[in-house]
Amino acid sequence: MFRYLVVHVPTFRLDRCGWSPRQRVALVAEERSALRVQATTAAAARQGVRRGMSVAAARARVPALETEVWDATGEAEDLRALTAQLLRVSPDIAPLPPDALVAEISRLPEARGGQERALIERVRIRLRHLGHTATVVIADDPATARAVATWRERCEVIPPGQGPAALASLPLAALELPPRERDLLLGLGLSTIGAFAALPPAAVAGRLGPLGVAAHALARGRGPSPSLDPWDEAGTLTLTQALHTPVTELPALLFVIHALLRDGTARLAASNRGAIRVEVHLGLDDGSRQTVSLRLGAPTRDPGRVLALLRDRLDHFQLARPATTLTLTFPDAAPFDGWQLDLRDPHHTAEALEDITARLQDTLGGRSVLAVRSIPRHRPEAAWRPVPFARAAVPAGPVAAAQMQVADHGTDPVMAWRGNPAPAPADRPPILLFPPQAVEVAAPLRAMRVSGRWHDIVRYAGPEQLAGEWWQQPFDRSYWRATLDDGRVAWLYREDSRWVLHGWWDR
Repeated sequence: MFRYLVVHVPTFRLDRCGWSPRQRVALVAEERSALRVQATTAAAARQGVRRGMSVAAARARVPALETEVWDATGEAEDLRALTAQLLRVSPDIAPLPPDALVAEISRLPEARGGQERALIERVRIRLRHLGHTATVVIADDPATARAVATWRERCEVIPPGQGPAALASLPLAALELPPRERDLLLGLGLSTIGAFAALPPAAVAGRLGPLGVAAHALARGRGPSPSLDPWDEAGTLTLTQALHTPVTELPALLFVIHALLRDGTARLAASNRGAIRVEVHLGLDDGSRQTVSLRLGAPTRDPGRVLALLRDRLDHFQLARPATTLTLTFPDAAPFDGWQLDLRDPHHTAEALEDITARLQDTLGGRSVLAVRSIPRHRPEAAWRPVPFARAAVPAGPVAAAQMQVADHGTDPVMAWRGNPAPAPADRPPILLFPPQAVEVAAPLRAMRVSGRWHDIVRYAGPEQLAGEWWQQPFDRSYWRATLDDGRVAWLYREDSRWVLHGWWDR
């Protein structure tokens, strides 16, 4: 069973142009060789101005009537922008021109848990904060919800299967039939949707054609339930908020940033992307700008995580002048399917490595934070080179996600029985000494003297023979892995009758 939420904003078309409902204004466009009314404010409607009137006829009723010429492109862009404000409600959302929008909510917790009335209130309050008075209706199909929202003008939840009963008392005009079909039904004495729904389907098909059949099916509760495509937004995402009064305090800026982050990350989630960089652009009262850039270690859609990192950056930021506008941009947003490498890793730390390195790069510069890449060299101390630290690419799709090998310890009985053991140590130690350090070793590998103290060797493994580079500086070494009595694991080699400490494994 599909469920849809439709939001009707009756004053949207003139609200977006800056007109107040108290003003007598009509939106006009050229239609049938004349400028005709497309929408009106409440004040103009009360004085008899109706949709479809010519401007001359409307001004005959209201001589002081103001007109606004319809801007189709701007109206479509503004309606899409308003739709994007409700991506927190559902990613499956779309505009319904000219003054409504629709969201599929079938999979939302509120729809499954019988809390649809609470969802309506959330949407209504959100739009009120944006300056719009809206009617919100939930029903089994968008057409039913839109008709009820437009003609009853009150927020309500239509229970599953009750669409025909909700439509029955509405006038026939709510079906938006073409003039020919509408006039035919009115001539038959049918003035409500309920009376139209009572007609036999065969009679409707024989006299009204495909449009009449589709309207009749809707009136009887058998209209289509389209599946909305997820929100798609390409390019750099930019959100701007004008500040009502100039702001100089960090908490006030963070409050606005948090609201924009919630909207921005919701829009990224709807388009299956994640943020890897965030920029805060502050417009100052003298016309200048200041910018704070934040690099994220890995793609994310978590506004709380981004806010925490931004708060840390802004603690060391000084405003040159009071800020009057705040713009948040998400450059280089990356495809992101929601997987994170450490989501179910019992050994992950409080802060991810990617976030730590990103903060260090922001503070010290990208060239100061480097990673290590292996290169094919015989000599261990020369078998690597520094490279810029870059986030690992996040695979897309189920196959790539499976290749990430994220272990689900919660559902693996063997791992649960073993207590989630740490992974096996690498063949090469992560800590190499430069230069290697000569040490004393009691034969046969019973103890080792390090930093002036003797430590017993509780176990060891080896030897591993490494040799080569006869063309430059030949070497021939026997390597051993030795575990000391304090838990440390050393990497030793013997060459030319001397023992050398080359590196350590982490505990």
